[in-house]
Amino acid sequence: MSNQLATLGELFSSSWEEYKKRAMPILAVILISTGVVGSLAVVLVLFAGFGGAFMVHANIYQSWFILMIAFSCALFFTVIILGLWFHTAMLAIVVDESLGIIEAFRRGWKYLWPMTWVMGIFSGIIVTGFIFGILPGILCLVWFSFSFYILLEEDKRGMDSMLASMEYVRGDWWNIFGKLFVVWFLYLLISIIPFVGTLISIFFYPFLMLFMVAVYHDLKSHKGEAEVLVSSGTRLLWWVITAIGLIVPVVALIGALIALLNGDSIWFEQASYSFHGKTI
Repeated sequence: MSNQLATLGELFSSSWEEYKKRAMPILAVILISTGVVGSLAVVLVLFAGFGGAFMVHANIYQSWFILMIAFSCALFFTVIILGLWFHTAMLAIVVDESLGIIEAFRRGWKYLWPMTWVMGIFSGIIVTGFIFGILPGILCLVWFSFSFYILLEEDKRGMDSMLASMEYVRGDWWNIFGKLFVVWFLYLLISIIPFVGTLISIFFYPFLMLFMVAVYHDLKSHKGEAEVLVSSGTRLLWWVITAIGLIVPVVALIGALIALLNGDSIWFEQASYSFHGKTI
């Protein structure tokens, strides 16, 4: 174990050295993932938009309309699953420098569902944190920032990866917050540069991920591998917090959809009867 945590400058230096050695395979995984998922997303938007408009105006039979909805839903879930798989592959190749491009996608598939589960828990906790205010949200973001890397390197799954991340950060929250704030703020500044910001941010993203891994490894070296030793009551509390963060957005979405459907009911009736010469 090291006596003290690395400085921001030392972490930047080590991350840059890793970036120079490993940027190409990491960027390859990112570009392949972006290309595939982006192309399918464009197809989904075009099909759902233009296809739906065409069927309404061409008075297509209801069975074909249902078929179109089913195909759109299948394509939507395909995009979601591929996005999760490719994102896991990207994290895997960042964490494990021995992985090549093909091996990264294999590792990503192996950890697809464990990663999806951790992402769900992470999202629920973070949403709940921000429901109670900006400060609780930021507090949780820093606590649980390393959950995904812990899953892939230590094979701690579900809530264990979250609590292990919290254990690593415990006692050094402000130190970690300052380091993460600097690198994420740099990423934000680069992203908003007119015209070229998006392109530059793609090349900066691997560095950001390598920096996150460097901070995680530094904490692990400083404290040793985290042991999750919490009471059943504490674990239950975090599950309740997770559930709140997952349920509230769903309830809000359902409420918004009901309001939208009620508000647009007249439009749907007009679309259904317009070709029969009826008016409302």
